[in-house]
Amino acid sequence: MIKYLKPVFFVALLLCTAPAFPQDMKRVLTLDQVIATAKDQSPNAMMARNRFRSSYYSYRAYRAGYLPQLTLSTSPYTYSKGISTYQRQVPILDDEGHVTGYRYVEDNSESESVNTSVNASLSQNITLTGGTISLTSSFRRTDDLMNDNLNYSTVPLKLVIDQPLNGYNRFRWERKIEPLRYEEAKRNYVVQMEQVTSTALSRFFSLASAQINLKIAETNMQNQDTLFLIAKGRYNLGTIAEDALLQMQLRYMQAQSSLQSARMNLQSAQSNLRSFLGFNEKVELELVVDFNIPDLQVAYEKALELALSNSPDILSYERQLLESQRSVAQARSQRGLSVTLNGTYGKSRSAKEFGEVYSNLGDDYSLGASIRIPVLDWGQGRNTYRNALSSRELVEVQMRQNRVDFEQQIFLQVMQFNMQGKQLEIASVADTIAQKSYEVAKQRYLIGRVSVTDLNIADTEKDAAKRTLINELSTYWTQFYRLRQSTLFDFLNNRSLLEQDFESLLKM
Repeated sequence: MIKYLKPVFFVALLLCTAPAFPQDMKRVLTLDQVIATAKDQSPNAMMARNRFRSSYYSYRAYRAGYLPQLTLSTSPYTYSKGISTYQRQVPILDDEGHVTGYRYVEDNSESESVNTSVNASLSQNITLTGGTISLTSSFRRTDDLMNDNLNYSTVPLKLVIDQPLNGYNRFRWERKIEPLRYEEAKRNYVVQMEQVTSTALSRFFSLASAQINLKIAETNMQNQDTLFLIAKGRYNLGTIAEDALLQMQLRYMQAQSSLQSARMNLQSAQSNLRSFLGFNEKVELELVVDFNIPDLQVAYEKALELALSNSPDILSYERQLLESQRSVAQARSQRGLSVTLNGTYGKSRSAKEFGEVYSNLGDDYSLGASIRIPVLDWGQGRNTYRNALSSRELVEVQMRQNRVDFEQQIFLQVMQFNMQGKQLEIASVADTIAQKSYEVAKQRYLIGRVSVTDLNIADTEKDAAKRTLINELSTYWTQFYRLRQSTLFDFLNNRSLLEQDFESLLKM
C-alpha cells in the first residue's frame, strides 16, 4: 500500500510547493519601468517626499517670520483676593499739639477684585537693523469688590521699538542661511530619488541574474540528462570506463542541485523587488533585460562643472561655513558691552465711566536703554569666542579637503563609466564565443572526439560568460546612475534633474 501512495504523495508535494500565480497577475517590466514604479510608489520615495515637505514648511515658517504678525490676547475673567501691606505716614506731635516730625507705620488692607483685559499687537521684524517695531492696543476693566468701585483703563495705540546695538543681527544671518538650507533640501530630495533609482537598479539586476541563472540551470539539467543517458549506453557497450560514467552522473546530480537553488534564489529576488515596489505577493514579476547600451562618453570637465554647481554637498559646505561665521559674530557680540534701546509712545486714559475712557487721552511714552556689562564671567565670553573661531577654522579646513575629495570622486566615476562600455562589449563577445565553444564541445563529445573533462570545462566557461555579461551590464547602469546622482544631470537626455516643479510635490 505504501509503495502505491509514494507517487501520489510526491505529486501532491510538487503541487503544494510550486508557485501558483494567476496569469492576469503577471507583470512584465523593463528597467525603465521598474525605476519609474519605484519613484512613484516605493516606500523610500514616499519618505523622500515627506522629508522634502518638512523642509518646505520649515522654509515657509521662516519666510512668515518676516511678515507683520497680528496677535490678539485676552483674559476674560481674573478673580483675586488677598491682603496687601503698605507703609502709612503718621505725624509726631509734641505736648502742645505741634507737629515735630513724621513716622511710618505698617497697615494691612484686604483687597478683592475682578479684572478683564484685552490686548492686540501688530509687530514687524526689521531685517536691516535687527530690531523689532510693534503697535499695541489694550483695554482693562477692574471691579473693586471691597469698595464697590469700577475703573476702566485703556491704551488705544502705542508704538514700541526694541533695537539691540551689540552688532549682531540674527535676521541678516537668517536671510543668508535659510534660503541656502531650502535649496539644499531640494537638491537632497533629488539625490534621495536617485538613491531610490540605485536601489531599484540593484534589485532589478538581482532578479534578472536569478532569471538567467534559472535558465542556465534548466538548460544544464536538460543537457546533463541527455549526456548521462548517452554515457550509460556507452558504458553498457563498453566504450567508456566507469570513472567517465561516474563523472557524468556527478554532473547530472550537481545540475539537479543547481536547479533547485536557482528556483529558490529566483523566489527570494522576486520577493525583494516586489516588496520594494509596493506590489503584493500575488504579483509575479518577469523582467526584460536589454543588453543594448547608448553610445555615451562623459567629459570630466563637464561632469565636474555640473557637480560643483548642482551637488547638495557643495551647498552644505557653504551653509556650514556661514553658520560658523554666524557663531563667531554672535560670540563676539556677547563677550563685551551690549546695549539695547527701548522706546514707546502712545496715549492712555483711566476713568470711572466707560464713556469717558477714550476722551481727553494723555501722553504715555518712555525712552530708555538697557546695558549689559560682563564684569566677572571667569573667561566664559572669551573662551566662547575662541571656540567659535576654532570651529570656523575647522570648517574651512574640512571644506577645502572635502572639495578635493569630491573632485577626485567625480574623476574616478567618469573614468570608470567611460571604460565600462568597453568592458560590456568584451563580455558580450566572450559570451557568444563561450556559447559556441560549448556547442562544438558537446557535438564532439557525442561523436567521441573529446573527453568528459573537456566538455565540463566548456560547460563551466559557458555559464561563467553568461553571468559575467549580466554583471557587466549591471555595473554599467550602476556607474551611470551613480554619476547622475553626483552631478544631478541626465546625460542621456541632456537635462538637469533640478528642472522640476517642486511645488507639485506638496499636492501628492
